[in-house]
Amino acid sequence: MNQEQPLNPLFFPKNVTIIGASKSPNFGSGFFISALRRSGYPKEKIYLVNPKYAGTQIRGFDVYDSIISINDQLDLVISAIRSNHVPDLLRDCVKLKVKFVLIFTSGFSELLDEDSIKLEKELLEIIKGSDTRIVGPNCLGPLCPESKITYNPKASMQIGNIGFCSQSGGHASTLVGIQNARALYFSRGLSFGNQIDVNCLDVLKYYAEVSNVDVIGMYLESTGSALGKDFFSEMKKVTKKKPVVIWKGGQTKVGLRAAASHTGAISSNFEIWKSAITQAGGIFVTNSTEFWDMLHLFSCIVPSKKFLQGNRVALLVPGGGNSVEMTDTFSNPKMGFEVPELSKQTQEELAKLFPGVNTSFKNPIDTGASGVLVDLTLKAIKALDIDENIDIIVNYLPINWVSELERQGAKNYCNTIARSFGRLNRNLTKTLIFINPLLELSEFDAKVTVPFRTILQKKHVPFFYNIQDTAITLRHLLNYQEYLAKTKNI
Repeated sequence: MNQEQPLNPLFFPKNVTIIGASKSPNFGSGFFISALRRSGYPKEKIYLVNPKYAGTQIRGFDVYDSIISINDQLDLVISAIRSNHVPDLLRDCVKLKVKFVLIFTSGFSELLDEDSIKLEKELLEIIKGSDTRIVGPNCLGPLCPESKITYNPKASMQIGNIGFCSQSGGHASTLVGIQNARALYFSRGLSFGNQIDVNCLDVLKYYAEVSNVDVIGMYLESTGSALGKDFFSEMKKVTKKKPVVIWKGGQTKVGLRAAASHTGAISSNFEIWKSAITQAGGIFVTNSTEFWDMLHLFSCIVPSKKFLQGNRVALLVPGGGNSVEMTDTFSNPKMGFEVPELSKQTQEELAKLFPGVNTSFKNPIDTGASGVLVDLTLKAIKALDIDENIDIIVNYLPINWVSELERQGAKNYCNTIARSFGRLNRNLTKTLIFINPLLELSEFDAKVTVPFRTILQKKHVPFFYNIQDTAITLRHLLNYQEYLAKTKNI
């Protein structure tokens, strides 16, 4: 992408300066230091400022009395000082032509009092006419594995294809916390809090042009300093080339009140938001699970180009009760899927593979206990892939059943079968989806399942934790595809 893109220095800063540096590794500014040290960001490009410790060292870093004393052109300054001291810091940053000031500090418009709102307005006046941009206040800032920038020591530096932004620092931290469990890997991320300057419209435009962002996810309580009409107008352009998933916080009157006290958000009616997002081609979700699931699905589907060919689902399940639940869920009119009977030829092929005891092959396909034997499952999926009555193949595979075989001596069994499914997926014409339910997992199960799921994600094979979430996520995908088809020539 164009290296002159305005937000590039935020995600690829040549240096990072932390104001209010603390000796505590797990508190405030100390958390940023820990995160950057662990990520591998160049130590010589991290500057610490705190007059209290000037001339000494904190965790091996020299401490400066002010940013004026640093002999370098500063890209990213992180403010972790009291809100009433931020204006003076910002004035110095403007004088030094600092590109971005990340205000981690809270205590601005989210307090909903006149003085705090006035203080926030003062910040905007200070940067007016300058090249200095504000991220926040009340936020954690950027995440970019490629440049080793992060706000969380636990963040994976595996480069992914998801771009996200969040008004909530908590949600931004949770995304990092569940990365491995949910196989979510990021190209870019941004916690931008009250978004008084850098806002969701800026980020949307930026992610739209980043080549290794395949899906954009946003947790928003408002559009911040961006006009709603401009944001949704831009979204309508972006969704033609990349999926945009929006999780709107403040869905009730009480929720709106909570959002106002959280990020100072002044938001419009929830139904208006929902309508605007849908009309712009965005995927509208209502909770964290939907958000994570949609990001995961698109991170697999977009690079593999395994989009849905229709709404007809084959349900491959080792067990009668689960097959009934899956059929009830997918055939529910609210979901809008069909569970058609398989062709006679496919039924005969499946009958040759699996024993005739406790099995059924019309659809759902109940494979009985043999359904955990991977060789048979691979052959069954191949048979379903050529059935003209089917568009989507959903395989229910309790991972602890599979890990039990590894426990009994089948070395690296979980990793081996994950790679087998990945190789198979490359050659399929239909969309393959796995459901790996979170049953009771032992310490051993947990040890082998994270690599199993990571391999599936790398091979672009989507997986989900339960039946209901799978159906909801696929319904969102189908809606998005239908939107693209309807607006193709508009």
